[in-house]
Amino acid sequence: MARETGTLLRSLMAGAVVAAFGAFVAAIALTYPLGSAFRPGPGFVPLGIGVLLIVLGVIVAVEDARAGGAPSDETATDEAVPVWRPMVATVAGVLVFALLLDRVGYVPASILLVLIVARGERGRNWLIDIAIAAFMAVFGTIVFIWGLGLPIDPIVGL
Repeated sequence: MARETGTLLRSLMAGAVVAAFGAFVAAIALTYPLGSAFRPGPGFVPLGIGVLLIVLGVIVAVEDARAGGAPSDETATDEAVPVWRPMVATVAGVLVFALLLDRVGYVPASILLVLIVARGERGRNWLIDIAIAAFMAVFGTIVFIWGLGLPIDPIVGL
C-alpha cells in the first residue's frame, strides 16, 4: 500500500511541477502590459503559455490519478533507474532544432525536431510520426511565420 501511495504521489508530482511552472510564467507575464487580442502587448503570449501549462499540468495530474499511478512497462522493472531515452530524445530534438533553424529553415528543422523527439518512445510508427511532423511544420509556418510575421525562413534558399 505504501509503495502504491508513493508511486501515485510521484505521478501526481509531474503534473504539479508543470502547473507550478505555468503559474510562475503567468505571474511574471502579468507584470507586463497585456494589450488586447488584436494588439497584444509583451505579456499576452507568455500569459497564454502560462495558462496552457497550468491546464496541461492539471490534465497530467488527473490522468495519473485515474491510472492509479501505475508504472509503465519501462519503469516497472526498477523504479530507481531513471528512464533516459525520452529525456535524451527531447534534449537532442531541441538542440537539433536550435542548431539547424537558421541553416536549413523552419520546416526541415521542425520536422527533424518532431521525428527525433518521437524516437523517445518505443514502438512508434514512422508513418504516423512523419504525418505529425509534416502537420506541425505546416501549422507552425502558418501561425508563426505567416500569421505572426516572425523573421524566419520556412526553407532556406526559397
